[in-house]
Amino acid sequence: MDLLTLNQFAVLLWKNFTLKVSEGIHGNVIKLVLLVFHILTDIKSTGPYNFTSQPINTLPSYIKNASDWELIYIPSNIDVVKEITENVKRNLNISLKVRGFSSESEFEKYILYDYESQKVLAAIVFDCDFKNSSDPLPLQVKYHLRFTRVQRTIWWPDKAGWKTAYLFPDHPSQGPRNPNLNDGGSPGYIKEGFLIIQHALDKAIMLYHESNLGKSLFDGITIFVQRFPFPAHPYHGLLWVSSPFLPLIFILTFSPVVLSIMQYVVQEKEERLKEYQLIIGLRNWIIWAAYFFTFFLLYIIIITLICVLFFTKITDEPILRYSDYSFIFIFLVCYAIASIFFSFMVSTFFNKAHLAASAGHLMFFASFFPFNFIFQHYGAISVSNKVAACLSSNVALALGINLLVKLEIKGECSSLDDNLIFGYMLGMLLLDAFLYGLVTWYVETVFPGQSGVPQPWYFFLLVSFSVKKTVSTITFLHPNDK
Repeated sequence: MDLLTLNQFAVLLWKNFTLKVSEGIHGNVIKLVLLVFHILTDIKSTGPYNFTSQPINTLPSYIKNASDWELIYIPSNIDVVKEITENVKRNLNISLKVRGFSSESEFEKYILYDYESQKVLAAIVFDCDFKNSSDPLPLQVKYHLRFTRVQRTIWWPDKAGWKTAYLFPDHPSQGPRNPNLNDGGSPGYIKEGFLIIQHALDKAIMLYHESNLGKSLFDGITIFVQRFPFPAHPYHGLLWVSSPFLPLIFILTFSPVVLSIMQYVVQEKEERLKEYQLIIGLRNWIIWAAYFFTFFLLYIIIITLICVLFFTKITDEPILRYSDYSFIFIFLVCYAIASIFFSFMVSTFFNKAHLAASAGHLMFFASFFPFNFIFQHYGAISVSNKVAACLSSNVALALGINLLVKLEIKGECSSLDDNLIFGYMLGMLLLDAFLYGLVTWYVETVFPGQSGVPQPWYFFLLVSFSVKKTVSTITFLHPNDK
C-alpha cells in the first residue's frame, strides 16, 4: 500500500468516524439498568435441600373405578405373557380388565380408533423371541411399558410429554429441579403409575422364575424412592430472571449500529457521494474498508463497555462470575465483524436511505426470530440443525449468550448436558462474515446503482475478470515543447 492510498484511507476514516461517533452508545443504557439491578440484588445462598421418601405402590389419583380401566399385554398368543400379566393385576390388587393384542400395530389401531382406549392404564410389550405359544419366559426378559403421551395428573398438558428423549432439562436451574416437590415433578413416574406397574411386573417375573424364594423376599417389604439431597448453593436472582431475555438485550444493544451502517452506506449511494469519491481517484475497496474500520472501531467501544459492565466487581461479585472476559470479548468481536458485513449485504439491495432503514430494520430482527423456536425446542433439535441456524449471525449470538448464561447459572466452565460449544458459534460467525461479504461483492458488481456500470451475472467466469489489465499512459506534447 503506497503513501497516497494510506492517506486516502485515513481521510475516509476521519470523515466516517466524525459523522458517526455518537451512534450506538445509547444501546448500553439497558446494560446500565442491569448493573443497577445487580447492585440492588445480592447473591443469596439457598439450601440445602432434603426430600422425603415416596412409596411406589400408590395408585394414580385419576383411577376412581378400577374396573373401568384396562391393562394391555402384547403379544396375546403367548400363554406365559398372559400369565405374567394376570400376576401383575394380582400384585396391583385392583380389579383391572386384562386385554391382549397380537402386535403393537393392532394395539395402536385400537388406541387411534376406539373410544374405549381412553381407559387404558398401560400396555406391557414383551420383546422376546417366542417361537411357540407354550414357550417359557426366558431368564433375560426384555420389555417396555407404553403409557399415554399426555400425562393425566397435570393441569396443563406438557407438549414434551414424558421427555424420554431428554437427558437433561433444556433450561437448567441453579438448584434442584422442582425443589418443592418430593417426587421430582413432571414427568410423574410415581403419580402417573409408571413405577407401580414396573414394580408389579418385575415382581411377577421374579416370582415366575423363583416362586418360593421370591415370596420370602417380597413378604412384608414396601419399596420407597427418594430424591438425592442437594447442597447449599449461591442464587443469582438477576441472572436467573434475565436469562430468557439476555440474548434479545444484546441484539437491541447492537441494532442501532447495524441500522446506522445500512442507512449511512445507502445514503452515500443515494447522494452519489460514492461515485464522486471514485471520480477523484479513490478505489472501491478503500471506500468499503473505511466503512468497515469506522464501524468496527465503534463496535470495539461498545463491546469494551459491555465487558466493563459485566465483569467489573461493583459489589461483592460481578454479574458474570465464572466467564473469562477475554473470551467473551473475542466472541462479541466475531459477531461485530459478521454484523458489519450483514449490514453491507443489506445495503447493496437498496438505493434509498429511508427504504434501507425500514427494510433493514425488519430483516435484522427477522434474522433473530429462529432463535425463539430453537429456545422452545432446544433439547429436541440436533446440534447440526443448531449450527445450521447459525448462518444467521443473530442466531449465533443468541445461542452463544444462551450457552453462556447456562454455564454461569450452573457455575461451570463446560457442560455435559449440552453438546453445543462456543467453538461452533465462533466458526459460524466468521463463516457468516465471509458469506455476507461475498454476497455484497457480487450484488454490488452486478447492481452497482444508478451511476455505476453493471457487470453480467456471470462476470466472474469471464476471461477479462481473471486477467490483469495493463493500462498505458499517453502523453501529448505541445509543438513548442522540446
